[in-house]
Amino acid sequence: MHTISIAEATFTQIQTGRPVTLQGQGFPVEGVMEQDEWSFNYGALGAIRVVTDTGRDVFAGGLWDAEATVHRD
Repeated sequence: MHTISIAEATFTQIQTGRPVTLQGQGFPVEGVMEQDEWSFNYGALGAIRVVTDTGRDVFAGGLWDAEATVHRD
């Protein structure tokens, strides 16, 4: 599971439906670090899409899906 920490003010914007894109902390794939990008509320309210800088699709789903957890700072 991939996670991202989000500032309280940014999380509030996401909850109100504002489209937001954030850079994650990156994660290793086959020994190489890939940068992850998280997009919230693009295409649909509550939507999340996570991709890497190499074009890898990591996750597509909803904000409250069990597979995606948002940690508020």
